[in-house]
Amino acid sequence: MVRYSKLAFRTLVRKYGCDLCYTPMIVAADFVRSAKARDSEFTTNKGDHPLIVQFAAKEAQVLCDAARIVCPFADGIDLNCGCPQRWAMAEGYGACLINKPELVRDMVRHVRNQIDNPRFSVSIKIRIHEDLKRTVDLCQKAEATGVSWITVHGRSVEERHQPVHYDAIKIIKQSMSIPIVANGDIKTLKDAENVHHLTGADGIMVARGLLANPAMFAGYEETPLKCIQDWVDIALEHGTPFTCFHHHLMYMMERITSKQEKKVFNVLSSTSAVLDYLKDHYGV
Repeated sequence: MVRYSKLAFRTLVRKYGCDLCYTPMIVAADFVRSAKARDSEFTTNKGDHPLIVQFAAKEAQVLCDAARIVCPFADGIDLNCGCPQRWAMAEGYGACLINKPELVRDMVRHVRNQIDNPRFSVSIKIRIHEDLKRTVDLCQKAEATGVSWITVHGRSVEERHQPVHYDAIKIIKQSMSIPIVANGDIKTLKDAENVHHLTGADGIMVARGLLANPAMFAGYEETPLKCIQDWVDIALEHGTPFTCFHHHLMYMMERITSKQEKKVFNVLSSTSAVLDYLKDHYGV
């Protein structure tokens, strides 16, 4: 989740039962080249584990160099082969990599060969092909190269809001011996349990569902006020920029505020205004 799954938010969801957190997708070439990019894109602390750093990459050695930088501070890296955004595809990143299984295999192999720590994971996140045989082939090639697990978003590159193909994730799971993680349209803990049952997946990854309700994995149907209070405390402690701080609250409060309240809250323009609003309306 570019811009959103940074350290402060990871700290919040860990309090509510999230077992494994990913950084936002980071462009590996920029990360390796620029100290400024490293400082702005990657922050962590002792409590931020287990942690996977997700990279956009298209060159094996660049991905290796990025992995080597984060290896002392993280538990693994993930190669993004699923992002369908136009800019990523145009640059040769993200979901276009599902059509380049040899390149994916080469990148995984290079990291495996150059990172000495045997406990350091190397995973990939993919979308599916229209022809599922191609997806299974990609996954099996990655498995043979030593990938730790594969996260499958059950839509093709062209699909955005169409139903997720959980049946496809099930077929991929049955074709592999490494763990498969299911992703796509999971908004509640019940959804997570249902998708686990439907696919047989070894894990469930959630993105937008956790933005809307960071306490989802703890069984809450909607964001509890305690979670909003925790976010305020954590965000202020971490010095979270106002826009990020505010946007997270807009997501969290989507289901618990009226249209009229949204009109007021969503145009607040300072941390102090947000804090006053939360205190006056919610006692937070």
